[in-house]
Order: sequence, then structure tokens, then C-alpha cells
Amino acid sequence: MNATKRKFNALLQGLSSPRPSPSEKDAEDKMNASTRYGTSTASNDAILQKRRRLGFPESTAPTLLSPSHTTTFSNVVLRRSGTQLNNKSTSQAPAKYCPGDRDELLKRLATFQEITAWTPKPDKVNEIEWAKRGWICQGREKVRCVLCHKELVVKLNRKETDGKEVPVLVSSEIAEALVDKYSELIISSHQQECLWRKRGCDDTLLRLSFSNTSTILAALRQRYDELCARTPFLPYEFNLRLPDEVNIDNILSQLPADFFTEPPPTIDKSGAVATDKPPNRAALALALMGWQGLTNPRIGAVPNSASCHSCLRRLGLWMFKSKEVDEDGHVVVPAPMDFLDPLREHRFYCPWKNAQAQSRAGVPHGEASMPGWKTLIQTIKNESDLRHVYTGRSKRVGQLQEGGIGSPSPVRNAPGTPGSPSPATPGAKVSIDAPSVVTPQAGTGEDDEKVREAKDKERWARLRKVKSLFDTKGSRKLRRELGRPGTSNSNKSTTGT
Repeated sequence: MNATKRKFNALLQGLSSPRPSPSEKDAEDKMNASTRYGTSTASNDAILQKRRRLGFPESTAPTLLSPSHTTTFSNVVLRRSGTQLNNKSTSQAPAKYCPGDRDELLKRLATFQEITAWTPKPDKVNEIEWAKRGWICQGREKVRCVLCHKELVVKLNRKETDGKEVPVLVSSEIAEALVDKYSELIISSHQQECLWRKRGCDDTLLRLSFSNTSTILAALRQRYDELCARTPFLPYEFNLRLPDEVNIDNILSQLPADFFTEPPPTIDKSGAVATDKPPNRAALALALMGWQGLTNPRIGAVPNSASCHSCLRRLGLWMFKSKEVDEDGHVVVPAPMDFLDPLREHRFYCPWKNAQAQSRAGVPHGEASMPGWKTLIQTIKNESDLRHVYTGRSKRVGQLQEGGIGSPSPVRNAPGTPGSPSPATPGAKVSIDAPSVVTPQAGTGEDDEKVREAKDKERWARLRKVKSLFDTKGSRKLRRELGRPGTSNSNKSTTGT
């Protein structure tokens, strides 16, 4: 009761007394702090002496609280706000409306790859249609828009029984009507102001680019190197089922000579350089089909798996490799799977497999589109043909220069040729009117004449070929009119001279 009265009196005195200045307040705070620290120092000394008497180790003794270690609330707030600002500056928010970004489309497609969360749907409402309109898979058969955050449950002909989904038999008309309704909901389920409601991704956004041959070959080499790093788990060549158009021997002959050496390959664990070994045909076949090594963002490279970066399909390589093979190549212990079809393992919308996904906009109606693997093989073949043409042309030019073909024809009466005057030497008298005659050797004159005629014919043939490139239809018509005798435009004389 007395303590309550003292507190009340102190409150009344504080209301009636004038407010202290900031300097007085700081001085009072310093005095209180020194008193508090002095008291704490004395108490700590007493505790230490008591611990020494009782025999406790000093390592567990309490430490002295220094004023430098004190932290005010304002410092905590400043530190917290500074940390938040740094985090905001370093981590940028991902783009949410980006209908022309292929990487963002692949990220949205990656959310649909878990079979436990998304089961296969008809073509009108499959995962590619949802992802092109900004939807991601949020949970079990549930999608969410990344911009307006609208959620929708997608269930077709299924119901839950005892916590499990079981298919329901319905008529085809009801099933088609349900699919059509969900196809409309892909667009109409967005909010009215959502941008994904107005425009989605283009159908050709997933197609692969084969415009730059050097980039294509560099990407092929990268996929090949990643698969070669997984050689212990790669299937044998006889474990693969490749299309009939894929001939590894032909492709090896069509690749550049430095394809496996530039850039230099990595060194294997045994210490041997990969250039000392023949090319890995199985790794090359899988790389041609669009496969490469699987890399997990948390654990890094996965040594026994491959993946496709276009359809995000993951492939366990160990399932297709024969467990034991004898020296003659006969399978002793087969693999868990009979064979590996690298083309079939792609998802249905993958441009490596789907020719429609790889087709270009504005292609003529009669021209057939090709999937990505066919386009890659055709690109390698075209590059090989061009390389052989340029190499053959350079060899041809070298041969022509060595043989003298293409050089200026010897001028008549030039020095060093039959029937021409000999070169004058210093101090010798040479008559210009009476040139010295050099008797040619037997048989050399006719041979030189034949060689010159052959050179002239070849030169004129090349000139006519070059001239034909610049010969247009109008120029040919004009030349015929000018060369017609008996007309006013005739270039021939009619006087009969």
C-alpha cells in the first residue's frame, strides 16, 4: 500500500515539475548507466569469488557486460530495414506476364510434370494449353494463374472414393462437353483485368532455332560431353532403337574434323584424355535426339540420368543398359527395360519429336514440316556439303595455280618462248630488226600448242558460265532483235561489201 502511494506521489510530482532538457536527460542516463555497470561489476566479482571457493571452472563463469555490446532498438530497426533493402535489390521478382518468353513458359510447364499432381488430359486441355495462358499446377489437379492468382480445379471423369480417385464411365457427349467447357475456362477463368485473359503465348514459341550452324554444333557438342560424363550408365548401342534415317557412321563422316577436339574435351577420372578414345556412338545418338545430362539445382549433376531441356522429361539411363555382356557382345543379363527409344521418350509437345511444334509460321501449305532431330541431321549434312564444296574449290584453285592454268597466256615473241628473241645480256649487241631464232626441240612445239588450246578452251568455258549468270531474258531478246538481218536494227552491213 505504501509503495503504491509513493508511485502515485512521484507521478504527481512528475506532472507538476518542468520537463528536463535533452542535455540533462543524457547526463542522467550516463549516470544511471555507470551506476548500473558499477553494480553489475561488483556483483560479478562477488560471484567469481564464490565460484573460486566452491571449485567451479572459470570457463563457465558469467562474463562482464560491456557498454559497447549494448544494442538499442533503433539500431535493430535500422539493421532489419537495411537487410530487407539488400534482399529486395539482390532478388528480383520473376516476370509474371511474359507471353513471348520461352524460358518462363518452360518454367510453367515444369510444374505439370509430376504425375501425382497432374494426370494426362485431352489435347484441348492439356498442360501446354494451360501454361500458354499463364497457369501453373498448384496442387492435385489444381491450377493457379501467376498474375491474378485465380485457382481452378480440373477434373475429368473422375471422382473420389475412400480418398482415392477412380475413373467414372460417362457418355462421349458428356465427356466432350466437359472438355469444351474446360477449354473455355482456360481463358474465361482469369479475372477481367488479367492480361493473360487477353493474350497468351504463341504456338511457335517452343520451336528450336537452327539458324546459326556454329551455335547448333556447339550445343550438340555440349550435350555429347554431358552424356559422355555419364558413360558408366549409358546404354550400349544395341540397346537403342533409333529411327531408320539415323546413320551414326554417316553423321560421324559429316561432322567437322575438329568436332570432338575443339574445345578440348575433359579428362576422365582414369586420367586419360577423351581424344585418345573413339567417339561414344551411344552418347552421340542420344545427343542427336535432344538428350543431355540431368542437373539438379540443389545437388548438381545427376550421374545416372538424362533430361530434355525442351520438354523437361527426365530419363533414368540405368534402366536401359544391359547388366552383363560377354566378350562377343551377347547379352548375359538383360536390362530392366528391353530397349530405349530416345524419340518416343520425349513428351508429346516436344519440338524434338513433334513436327507441328517445330513448324515455322508462314510455311507453304504443300511443304512438310520436320521435327527437331530431322532438322538437326539435315543441317549437319548441309554444312558438310558446303564445307566439301569450299574445300574442293580451294584445292582446285591450288592445283590450277601449280599447273599454270588460269595464268596469263604466253605473249607471242615473249622472251623464253619458241621463236622469240633471247634475253639480252650486258655487253652483248642485239639487233632489233634481226631477232635471233631459237630452234625448238623435237615435239615441244606441238605439245605447247595443245596445252595452250586446252587452257584457252577452259578459260572461255568459265567465262561463258559467268556470263550466263548475268544474262537476263530482256538482254537475250534485245540481242536477237539486233542480230536479225534485213531489219533497221540489224548490226550487219547490207551493202554487200
